[in-house]
Amino acid sequence: MKGVQILGWIVIAIMTANMVNVTLNSGMDHGVGFDTFLAGSGDPWQLFINNDLVMGLLFIAGWMIFREQGSSVWTIVAWVWMLMWWGNIIAAVYVLRATQQSGGDWRKFFLGKREGALVEKPLSAPVRLLALAGAAATAIYLAVSLQAVGFAPIPTAGYVLGFLPIVLSLALIGKPARAAKATA
Repeated sequence: MKGVQILGWIVIAIMTANMVNVTLNSGMDHGVGFDTFLAGSGDPWQLFINNDLVMGLLFIAGWMIFREQGSSVWTIVAWVWMLMWWGNIIAAVYVLRATQQSGGDWRKFFLGKREGALVEKPLSAPVRLLALAGAAATAIYLAVSLQAVGFAPIPTAGYVLGFLPIVLSLALIGKPARAAKATA
């Protein structure tokens, strides 16, 4: 399981470096790459690469949905939506979460709640507040960005599809945990 964790961190590091490069050299003022993704569809090889990426992400999304059986619909929607927009950096984060939850048990890693109780560490109040602040900051960034592009269709779609799941995810992280139900 250590190898999976190392690979997850490598993917996160590489994708973070790529995101910094994009932010510094291209910016996010044209819809978070949505226009670039669509523009590449005219080249057969780029279309192949785009479709290959999307099919791989659908495969991982299927595993996430299967593994998250019993979680709230909003949690599943947030994970899948972020995966389909932000790609393999989200897959790597999810894999790291799954390794932590599984406690080293491969069956729990792959099957999640279907295999029984997972290791769930409750989040502290400061972490939840930080997540809620992040959700608010991301929502403000989204609103400012939409105004900056004058609500042009492609950049607007890119911003909304790209940042709304982050707002949702951070809000879900920030919400207080429900008390465990008493069993009779």
